[in-house]
Amino acid sequence: MDNTTVAGAEAESRGSTPVGTPAIAFISVLFCIIGLIGIIGNTLVILIVLTDRKMRRSVTNLFITNVALSDLLIMLCGIPETAQFILNRGWILGEATCKMERYVLVVSLYSSVVTLVGVCIERYIAIVYPIKARILCSRRRMLMCIALTWPSVLILGLPVVLYNQLIRPSPDAPFAFCKLQFPHNQMKFMMAFKYFEFVLFYSIPMVVQIVCYVIIGRRLFAGSAELHRTQTVTTANGVQREKTSEAMKARKGVIKMLIASVIIYFLSYSPHQILLFYNTFSRAPFHQTWVFLVFVTAMGYINSAANPILYCIFSLKFRSKFKVIFTCKCFEDTTNNNQRFLGMTNTTQVVVSPLLRDNTKDARLHRSNCKRPLTFV
Repeated sequence: MDNTTVAGAEAESRGSTPVGTPAIAFISVLFCIIGLIGIIGNTLVILIVLTDRKMRRSVTNLFITNVALSDLLIMLCGIPETAQFILNRGWILGEATCKMERYVLVVSLYSSVVTLVGVCIERYIAIVYPIKARILCSRRRMLMCIALTWPSVLILGLPVVLYNQLIRPSPDAPFAFCKLQFPHNQMKFMMAFKYFEFVLFYSIPMVVQIVCYVIIGRRLFAGSAELHRTQTVTTANGVQREKTSEAMKARKGVIKMLIASVIIYFLSYSPHQILLFYNTFSRAPFHQTWVFLVFVTAMGYINSAANPILYCIFSLKFRSKFKVIFTCKCFEDTTNNNQRFLGMTNTTQVVVSPLLRDNTKDARLHRSNCKRPLTFV
């Protein structure tokens, strides 16, 4: 939850060693990859949920959409942040942009964290108290919770837009940095604000998620024997094998996704919190090198870019939707190739099976679902 440009200002004012062109090129490619994955992934998650009626009915998917929107804003705000961080020439976009860009970035981060906690609590109630979940976690109530999230974080993020300003490291410095500067007792108010962020948007969410997910995990793995039993299936070759029940597979997928989301969230923002405690209790402040700043900045953006990947890996619905997107593209390419192939038959006679008409009809009927392409026999 630190500001990278602020940290860059402190590092440069302390005389950190300049970095070479290869290091800058490597970091540029790294941030570009993270940014593309985060922007494309979160955009697709939002589109998938909004364009599918069944997925919109799921309360959990509504929370996931809000997380994706928050992460998308974080990634978009990270573009000017990353560019100026790599240039290492301070803030060059003006004070108004400094205030608004940082405000949107911090508010989006707050919203993402709060929504993740909301998903955790909703899943906890749905799994541990399934009967009460119909009342407590109704669609209307969850929509109200999501709607209240943004006004709440907009209010909590007001210090950022009020007190962020351009600060020069020295009176004669040719560059300035976008930095949170309180009017009085800068160190005291800065530490209070950072610990406020630590308690409200790191420690409490971590404790809530760990406790809830441990209880959820115990409940899922301690389920009835009906879920753990295997069933014998016969393959196309006539070979019999045991197959785990679909309910158990789904539950294992949920557990893996929950554990992965907690670990990534913890690892992404733990360096900032460790540094906060170190600077609080250590006599000598930590010297923030350029490499360290790149590391903590990349970890923060990885958290926003990793969530869509987790959905694709562990959620069958999201994975199938992504497959549909790419299958549609492949279907269009195959159809174009078939049309070009038929256009070449003016000089060569092609024998086509009568099934072609049936396949063509099936393809038109199921084009929206992107089924199989035309088949030539």
